[in-house]
Amino acid sequence: MAQVEIDPRIKSLLLNSRFRPSVVTWNRLEGRPRTIDFDRSLRAEVRDALWMLCRQWQFGEFQGEDAGSAVTSKVQVRTARLNRYAGSSLQAVGYSDELPLETKVEREGFPVDLMTRARLGRQWLKLLKPIGNFQALYIDTFGFLDPATDLDEAHLRSDRQAWQTLEALKGRAVDGARLLEAMYSQPNQHAIWLAQVVPNTANRTKILAATETFKRSIERTYSQPQSTDDPSWASSYLEYQFACAAPATPAGDQQTVLVADQYHQGHLDWYSFDLASQLQLNDKDGANIPAANLKDDEPITFIPTPVEFPGMPNVRWWEFEDRRIDFGSIQPSTTDLATLILAEFGLIYGNDWSIVPYRMPVGALAEVLGIVVTDVFGVRTLIRPAANSLAGEQGQWGMYHLTDRHGGSLDRRLFVPPVLAKIEESAPLEKIILARDEMANMVMAIEQTIPGLVGGGIDGYEAAVALERFFTGQHPPSDVVRIDTGAAIQYQLGTTISENWIPFIPVHNPGSNREIRLQRAAMPRLIPGTPTPVHPRGAVLSAGLDTVPPEAYFIHEEEVPRAGAIVTRTYQRARWWNGKTFLWLGRRKQTGRGQGSSGLEFDRVIPLESGT
Repeated sequence: MAQVEIDPRIKSLLLNSRFRPSVVTWNRLEGRPRTIDFDRSLRAEVRDALWMLCRQWQFGEFQGEDAGSAVTSKVQVRTARLNRYAGSSLQAVGYSDELPLETKVEREGFPVDLMTRARLGRQWLKLLKPIGNFQALYIDTFGFLDPATDLDEAHLRSDRQAWQTLEALKGRAVDGARLLEAMYSQPNQHAIWLAQVVPNTANRTKILAATETFKRSIERTYSQPQSTDDPSWASSYLEYQFACAAPATPAGDQQTVLVADQYHQGHLDWYSFDLASQLQLNDKDGANIPAANLKDDEPITFIPTPVEFPGMPNVRWWEFEDRRIDFGSIQPSTTDLATLILAEFGLIYGNDWSIVPYRMPVGALAEVLGIVVTDVFGVRTLIRPAANSLAGEQGQWGMYHLTDRHGGSLDRRLFVPPVLAKIEESAPLEKIILARDEMANMVMAIEQTIPGLVGGGIDGYEAAVALERFFTGQHPPSDVVRIDTGAAIQYQLGTTISENWIPFIPVHNPGSNREIRLQRAAMPRLIPGTPTPVHPRGAVLSAGLDTVPPEAYFIHEEEVPRAGAIVTRTYQRARWWNGKTFLWLGRRKQTGRGQGSSGLEFDRVIPLESGT
């Protein structure tokens, strides 16, 4: 083997010199083109085409399922607008979406407290001021009066603020409630009285015109039920029950009826309704039913937009997926339906969905008649409903489909009810707490808040204590002479409870062997010379007391579970899509606070100390 001779100078340098280690780095690598032609570089040639074909086969790109992408889509929809509304009696009246559905269902007559009556009277006098000075005339005829009954007087006198307000208004202001009652009476008592006391025809005509302005102002401020509307509040169930309908044929001879019989939450949506395929609403006499509005909209062409979200699978296999969403860490329970649907949508159908926007009218039932999609190859495909299958529609389920309570076929229409998105709610005007009292074997309805005579809500317990003090002051108890018999015990017939606790006793439910229902009862007022029995002071528990003779009030037992129930009555205010503002009085029901104890006992034996 030949040896290589090294230059002695280089050999000495390598043996005697010290070298420092170094690391060489580059920020980037750039090619050095040897020619000005870039055609081959732009081809992106694949050196191993067989490997690429194998990867495409593994990812299923040769199956041809996603060969054509959607370019255009044509949609046609049939819409039917709601035109009927029915309360608990299912007698239909006309309905238009110019009024929110919650307002139509919940509204009731507004309470006429002293301040409201005075404000309405002042508003009327302001309307009369440009016509002439009729203030004294109206105060003499429609002024504030003393209470009609002894109980009403007791309620007023026990409330110092209310009594002072009434004394300040008598002889100085017009009672707006009395005036409105005369204006809306049949025949018009206000117009008859006006013809007798105002001989000037020109002034009388102006006052009658001001009357219509006054009425419109009241109707614009407070949304109240019409004379043809049936009440929707089912007092036995403590919830609203109503129905609405849309035409099912262009002529309007058939109806699509939607029923909501368990509404008490304060917000309506499509899931509050059930389809009643075998029910047809009867039109009430004098009901103004709008014309049937069922039509097939003109077909509209859209460009489909792919659905995108973080973490979705990418269309191309060689791209990295977004790691911001970890679908593998989702651990839903078996009842968490929304999470399960979301996970399946993201993992299985990630890039197979497109959005086709369509503007729907509010208060309409919409049915998609057909969707035709045209792909990049010019192939047209008719998209059929997902519920269609070879086995038929039995057993099919849809997230936004209405349930037919009569067991009919699956209804594929989408319902967009005319409901409010946000409602402003006042402090409770009335609040009732229903709780089971197992020791007394009855249900107690506690009037925690009651409508105040001056306005707003007041504490029910404080009002009951004030009323009891007033009766005690008016009718002081007589002295009782006790005789010492030497007995060690004393028998007591029963105890009493606060007047804001209204008992409901269990009674037999007709038509059943074992079921019971709860009937409103009354405690006696144990003060001689006072009105008895004790009646509720709020509107929720006073159902049937204003009739002659008074009617019994029943509540179904299942409506007061072990947790109890709370019913509130508040003012609601909202702005609708047309810019109008609506103010109405509605009710809500929610879960209670558990059981309670009133302390009511009967047939008690009390131990006595010697000499008492």
